[in-house]
Amino acid sequence: MLRIAVLFLLVLAGCSPQLPSVRLGELDPTVPEVRVPDSGEALVVAVAGMLSPRASEPYRRLAAALAEKLGRDVVVLQRRTYADVLELLREGTAQVGFLCTLAAGKGVSEGYLRAVAAGVPYEYAPYRSVILTRADMQVRGLEDLANRRFAFVDPLSNTGFAWPQRYFRNRGVDARTFFSQTVFTYSHDRSIRALLDGFVDAAAVDGIVYFGLLKDDPGLERELRVLWESPEDPPPPMVVRSGLPEAQVSRLLAALTSLDKSLLSPLHIARFTPTDSAPYRRVWAQFLEEPHAAP
Repeated sequence: MLRIAVLFLLVLAGCSPQLPSVRLGELDPTVPEVRVPDSGEALVVAVAGMLSPRASEPYRRLAAALAEKLGRDVVVLQRRTYADVLELLREGTAQVGFLCTLAAGKGVSEGYLRAVAAGVPYEYAPYRSVILTRADMQVRGLEDLANRRFAFVDPLSNTGFAWPQRYFRNRGVDARTFFSQTVFTYSHDRSIRALLDGFVDAAAVDGIVYFGLLKDDPGLERELRVLWESPEDPPPPMVVRSGLPEAQVSRLLAALTSLDKSLLSPLHIARFTPTDSAPYRRVWAQFLEEPHAAP
């Protein structure tokens, strides 16, 4: 019988003193913890913490569908930070990963990953960075956020860190001194929750997540305001380890691109389409060219 094993290793990772990490709410107690099978026959899939455990349930359903299509066990590993997920892939604990664009760019640029499929979002939820504030705040521009609290997602998040930092630098703003406090929340939905609950005054998140939530709950538009949006970037990809046999990659890609839309729509993804590593390598190169960018 095919089996999906879900191993959530959600650990609070350290980061720089200027950008502390915070725990926002308790982890979902219903998520099971199991041992990775010792047979070596399971396909191990790493999922970056783009969403909190409860919100990332659609990824587990997607993995279950892949297991059925591939005819083999699939183990899903989730970690809180993108760096931890990259380490799972680099060391070979996982063979496949769902990553954000910047983290994928790091892995492919360092040679241990290749991007094989991109999750194409629906038009209503473009992949771009979105800076949000609460609608009841008197904030009309970046200058109004001086001495306020700001939430980033992860040091390797394209939309939740790289793009807002680029925006700030272009406006002559150093986030470490401009804001009274900056934090990493380690998931886009938690950043939005932190903003709604008044823990922070502004947050940078993924447009797929924010506009997707807005479609599911239009009332959010009365509570949140978009302060700034970045240009669009290549959407988050599925990556595989560079040494994964081509036959396995082909079967995996065929399974992924044939998934039913009902499995993808909760992630606000219209479809997966074949891609290569070049767009993600360019995103990482741009990140490295920026001053003090590398985490």
